[in-house]
Amino acid sequence: MTANVETMFYNTMVPWHGLGTKLDNVATAEEAITAAQLDWEVKSMPLYVHNAKGRMHQVEGLRAIQRRTDGKVLSVLGEDYIPVQNSDAFTFFDAVVGNHEAHYETAGSLNGGKRIWILAKVDGSISVKGDEIHKYLLLCNGHDGQMAVKMFFTPVRVVCQNTLEATGANKANMFYSRHTGGMMSRMDEAREVLGFSTDYFDQFSAMSNHLAEQPFLTADMPKLLTAAFQPAKQLPTDGVLELKAITDAGIGSRVAHDMATVAQLFETGKGLQEASIRHTKYAAYNAVVEYVDYGRKYGGADPANLRLNNVWFGRGARMKQRALAHLLKN
Repeated sequence: MTANVETMFYNTMVPWHGLGTKLDNVATAEEAITAAQLDWEVKSMPLYVHNAKGRMHQVEGLRAIQRRTDGKVLSVLGEDYIPVQNSDAFTFFDAVVGNHEAHYETAGSLNGGKRIWILAKVDGSISVKGDEIHKYLLLCNGHDGQMAVKMFFTPVRVVCQNTLEATGANKANMFYSRHTGGMMSRMDEAREVLGFSTDYFDQFSAMSNHLAEQPFLTADMPKLLTAAFQPAKQLPTDGVLELKAITDAGIGSRVAHDMATVAQLFETGKGLQEASIRHTKYAAYNAVVEYVDYGRKYGGADPANLRLNNVWFGRGARMKQRALAHLLKN
């Protein structure tokens, strides 16, 4: 494991991000948290600094969120912040899903322990013009004050493992709880919001099938790329697709290359040549999704960590949102 993706397990095929240790028969949240080596706690500690006389002085209003196992300080936050322990978050997940309706597939930590997640596959699937999509439920929790506890559905295409929605953008179908206490008392609310009724996936299926009925022309691509990437300069609206034409429009070389990648994936992306969805808005959306999940290049010391964080929580997830919103409106 790299420094930022500290620990992780999976119990099916190797995930698209290539991370983790394969383990079998992970059936409960307790087993998942052990398999992912997330059975550690954090504590809220007083924060001290040296004063002008060299003596230790407590900083009022702030607390250090420290991991018990190694003493690592994950964040410095206000005194009203109440940590949600990994065990509590996972137990909450277990209690909400219940009745073996979800099967744990992966769990782990990102950013040096500041963010943890558990992903479970829900029974059943949906079809978009024959393109099979599996149902997943994601729980994520932060120890850095940047993320509330969240649970939301995230559909995944079977043919390529593209994560179609990964941010819980539809607030009506997402449960979240801020770090102010009381999460464990809200299980009934979480069950009601998440339901395990078919509402969310019925809506997602209807939306996706609607997009799969709508043609998408190559001349429409510049507007989609502009909506998704939000470049500093606008692309011309005359079907510009080639890399040179995009750079000639004043777009920087990195962004221009990525835009050209999306345009190419629209023609050659995984499963997008199928006649039922080829050259549709659904295929255009999946070209953006495949770019975010697979096509974008990441550098630095830990590119796999950057990719996973970006797909679920970062700029890539927001790019998917913008692309989907554009296609639904235009």
